[in-house]
Formats: sequence, C-alpha cells, structure tokens
Amino acid sequence: SCASFWFKAWDNTRGGFYTNVSKTGDPIASWGTQKDMITQSRNAYGLTRAYMMTGKSEYLDKADEALRFMYRTAWDTVNAGWMNSVDQYGNASNPTENKTAFLQHYAIVGPAAYNEATHDEYHFNWLMDGYTTNELELWDESESDFGYYDYGNYTWSYKTGKSFNATVDALTTHLFSLYLTRDEFSLDKINLVASNIMDKIYPTMQNQAIGFAEEYYTNWSVNNNETMTITGHVLKTAWCLARIHQLENNQEYIDVAKVMIDDILEKGYDHEYGGPYKDYNRVTGDMLMWGNPDTAKAWWQMEQAVVAGLQMYNITNDEKYLNMADESTNFFMTHFVDHVYGEVYENKTKQGDETWCEHKGNGFKAGYHSIELGYYIYLYGKLLLHKEPATLYYNIKPDSTKNRQITFNPIAMNLDYLKIKSITLDGIEYSDYNATSRIVNIPQNVGGEFIITYEVDESVNVADNESQFPSKFSLQQNYPNPFNPSTTIRYTVPSTGVASISTNLSVYDVLGKKVATLVNDNKMPGDYKIVFDTRKLNSGLSSGMYFYTLQIGNIRETKKMLLIK
Repeated sequence: SCASFWFKAWDNTRGGFYTNVSKTGDPIASWGTQKDMITQSRNAYGLTRAYMMTGKSEYLDKADEALRFMYRTAWDTVNAGWMNSVDQYGNASNPTENKTAFLQHYAIVGPAAYNEATHDEYHFNWLMDGYTTNELELWDESESDFGYYDYGNYTWSYKTGKSFNATVDALTTHLFSLYLTRDEFSLDKINLVASNIMDKIYPTMQNQAIGFAEEYYTNWSVNNNETMTITGHVLKTAWCLARIHQLENNQEYIDVAKVMIDDILEKGYDHEYGGPYKDYNRVTGDMLMWGNPDTAKAWWQMEQAVVAGLQMYNITNDEKYLNMADESTNFFMTHFVDHVYGEVYENKTKQGDETWCEHKGNGFKAGYHSIELGYYIYLYGKLLLHKEPATLYYNIKPDSTKNRQITFNPIAMNLDYLKIKSITLDGIEYSDYNATSRIVNIPQNVGGEFIITYEVDESVNVADNESQFPSKFSLQQNYPNPFNPSTTIRYTVPSTGVASISTNLSVYDVLGKKVATLVNDNKMPGDYKIVFDTRKLNSGLSSGMYFYTLQIGNIRETKKMLLIK
C-alpha cells in the first residue's frame, strides 16, 4: 500500500512528485505546490525497493521518471551539487540556498537504490556526479578534524560545521550501497565515517542526560546552541555500527551500539505501548513536547528501533533487542499504517492517536522510511532471524559494449555465509554465476529481469578458507578507493611449480586505453604491493573510473578504481 499510494501525488502533466500530500494522497495546494528534490529522490528509493520485493515494473518505471525529473530540474549546472527547492514547473525557486550535507546525501539515496536494482549506467553516472561532488566539496580532509562538513554555500566557497546528519546519513543513503554493489568501492570511507562516530560523536554521550550532541563546529567541538537529541538518530547510529561490524567484525562497534540502544531503552522508550519517543533536550533529559499535550512518536524513528533491534539480536542473541523490534513493529503496523488509504502517518501519540494532522507528505516525509522498513523487515527476518531464503527482483539493463561480472549483496551481513540459491532470467533458469561469491556473469547485450534467491549457509568454515588464501592467485581492491593522487594495489603470485612466472599489472581508462604499466616482470610466489601514483605519469589523468588488470601466466583478473580530483 505504501508504494502505490504515491502515484496520486505524481504530476501527470509536468512530471515530478508533489511534496505536500494529504491523507488520501492528493497534493495539498494550500501548503505549497513545490516538488522538492528530496521528495523525488526519497520516493524513487521507496519505489525501487518496492519493485525489488514485488517485481511490479510500474514501481521501477515511476522511480526512473522521478529521478529523471530530479536530474533535469535540481542539479546545479554551474556550481555542482543539488538544489532542493523546485517549483511545480520544475524551476529552482531558491538557487542560492545553502547546500547542506543532509540534502546532498539524500539526493543520491534514490540513484543508489536504482543502481542496485538495475546497474543502469545512466543513473550510475548521476550517482557518481553527486557522490564525487560530496567528496570534493563536503569532505574535510584535515588530519584531526576530517569528516563531512555540515553545509556549504551555493558556490561551495564557504563550508563549515560537522553534524550527525552530515556523518551518519552518508552511510545510510549511499556508502553502504556503493560498497555492497560496486566492486570498485572499498570499506575505506565507511571506516573513516565510523571513526567519526566512535571518536567524535559517541564520547559526547558521557556529558548528556540522554543521547549525544548532534551539532558541532568544524573542529568537532560541540555546538551548545543546539541541545536537542533525537532518539531515532541514536538508534540509527547503533544500526549503522552493527552493519559495519557485520562487514568488519569489530567488537568495539557492537559495544558502542549497545550503549546507544540501552540509553534509549532506559530513557526514551515507551515500555507500555512500544516504540521510542521523539525528541529530547540532551542536557536536561526532558522530552520536547513542541506544544503537544501528549507524548509523541514519529514514523521514521519507529523504523530505527526495528532495524537496529533486528541487527543487534542477530549479532548478540540478546532478547531485549528482538523485543524492541517486535514491540515497535506491532505499534507501527497497528497505529502508523493507514489500512484504508495506504502509506503511513507521520506522528502518533503514545497510545497511537492522531497528532499534528494526518498528512502523508511534506518536506521531511515521503515514501522512503516506510518502504525501507518493509524492505529490511523482509530481508532481516528471512536471512538474519529465521535463516530462510529471500528473493529479490532486479532489472539489469543490457550493456552493448562488454561482458560483465556483477556482485550481488542485498544487505550488510557476514557475507561469508550468504549464498545465491537460484536465479532466473525472464522466467528461465540461469546458471552462469558463482553461488558463494554471488558473482553473476552477464554477457554483452544480455539483460532482463533477474529473480535472485539468497540463502544463509552457516556451515562455511571461514577460517579454513582464509588459511589457504595466500597460496592462491589474488588481486585485492586498491586502497584507498576512491583516491587522489595515489593508491596502493596488493596482489598475490601463486605457487606454480616454477621459480618465477611472468606477471603484468596495468591500468586502463574506460575506453580500454592503457595509461600505466605498474609491473611487467617475472615474479616469485608471494604477496606484493605497489603504489600507483598519478603524479608520476607524463600526462595527468582526469577524474573518473579506471581499471587495473593483473595477468599471471594465463590467469587474468580486473578490478575498478575511482580517481577523484
């Protein structure tokens, strides 16, 4: 009901989703007829996830339309980055507004999901435009104060501040998705953001009555002019740390995630009816009522309690996290979901009554959190909780230029245990894939609807597999990635029964032109690393995607890397 609800908010004449939407799905003209950029991106995300769960192509088609509307109306062609305020005719209504990290991150949540479902290069290029701008303009590279700036002015000539939104929302909108779906992205940036959480945000909890500080100056000192903490932000941070732990196996992340969730369970959670409350003064511990006569809960904060609870229960087996997920889900389904008109309400009182109107869309709410919650309840419930197969739909666009190897990772989990159980392509069994690595081989000009069923196999002996790794041919992902100006590539020459073997490592541009030869020699078996420094090339390289290929004897492997200047 959530996905189909938003079709009424679509402008069939000029395109784009209206931002302000009523209980029934109709635009609320009295609130304004704008079509904000964030509305397009969030609805595209939700519709894409709805397609992946149901296979209904109309959802994916409408997501495509929404993104194309956003690309042509909201991109700043002069200064780069996204403008949020767009009127009903597709004109930027405030082109000189500040560009916040919050909005720049959420601008690419839709393209990131669409890339995952389709591997469409057109949308991926737009995703990279937004991502590259964020890295160039919003990332503070200073040694001690690195992290995403909170905002910049419209020309990017001035950037300042740090914040929860600038930091954690980068993970949920696109960093996890890029790592899981594109081999050229490593965990480097995810780990840097995690260090911001661990070293900058989490330590502020010791000085608060509840939660953590959410606004900071550029040097990460706390901005005490803002004393609000939001329970959903604390739970969301714990959820992100749990997902990074699933990929990195770092117990410190879980220890901190426990502290964050337990803080909310103790001070900001409704143990009578279920679910977290909304907002608090972090200094006094008082709930912020905003003129409301009753305590309130928000739809998106309920989602954070569910997904954080399911992830943490999978990792710790602590029943309190599963209870939090169950109680919050029950309250959400009973009181937030509109079983008559579809979608979910924005706010409810403690008992589930109406508060602050019954609208369904505004500048803060679209089809993102509601559909995302359904998506993760399905995948977490199947794969993490019950260890049952889960099926997703993908519409992979054909590529007329090359054969492809696409890695499919639907969620952040211990990927050593995740396998592909079966695949069909346009209804016919498809067998050209590696079930364990989840790499699907797709020949040139082949595409269509891939239905992929995943399963969890916890009988895999990870330690035994890793102990054999050094004796095998190996080409690792470059580090750092993306990079500028240099990056390190590690590779392994296997034992072949001879003293040495011909080894070549070269770099190519997207047109297949060789731009550098890094290794061209006979190598003895062993582990090697080499630095690719673009400054040493006679002709400089422009920003973009490059490929590096390792050939040892007749064995050959290629990986992607991204240069950002």
